[in-house]
Amino acid sequence: MTWWSGNGIGFSVVEFLCNISGGGRLLAESWPPDFSYLPRLADPFMETLNIAIIGTVIGGILSVPVAVLAARNLTLGRVIWFTDRNFMNVLRTLPDLFWAMLFATAVGFGPVAGALALSVFTIAVISKLWSESLESIDMGLPEAVRAVGGTWLEMLKFGAIPQAMQHYVSYALYAFELNVRASMVLGLVGAGGIGMILETQRANFEYERVAMIVLVVLVAVLIIEEISEAIRKQLA
Repeated sequence: MTWWSGNGIGFSVVEFLCNISGGGRLLAESWPPDFSYLPRLADPFMETLNIAIIGTVIGGILSVPVAVLAARNLTLGRVIWFTDRNFMNVLRTLPDLFWAMLFATAVGFGPVAGALALSVFTIAVISKLWSESLESIDMGLPEAVRAVGGTWLEMLKFGAIPQAMQHYVSYALYAFELNVRASMVLGLVGAGGIGMILETQRANFEYERVAMIVLVVLVAVLIIEEISEAIRKQLA
């Protein structure tokens, strides 16, 4: 199976080994990173961080009704559940680069397009994960709320959502981590942030600056992951 797949894409081990030195030359040209370029990355990096934050907040809010209606035990009917599930599938199937290009066409190239694209991506991530968490809650309390005359919204507010809120926060933090990485990639298609600077420097063969950009993003992602992990431990 592996051989068949490799042959299908034209992969050759011999050719790979013969040309691997090209990757080594690229790394050599990229080292050491151009630390003098670091101050000029402050604004683009903050723009990237803002894109990730806005995308996570907007997507996180909109993912709540999507996730609730996709949970079998909480939805308002089979038709709504089926429609919502298929809507989630569409969001997950289409890549974030597609949404970035779509929104760039609609609102123009820049950080707004990137934030909107990441909002859709966040909805896809959180709604899928959280709907499964909602389906696994203890239905005793929600049913008790309905038994005393509570509305569907009151059942969600007092009986269902509090049980899965810890999972929601964890998934939102996870989505934010993904969005920081994704916002860099989206910049390559004109969606703003440090990714646009990366593409410009790559096109100009400024590999030492490219290495500096990659190093900044790597350090930022590691710091964000550590902070997220600390928050998750506090919630556990």
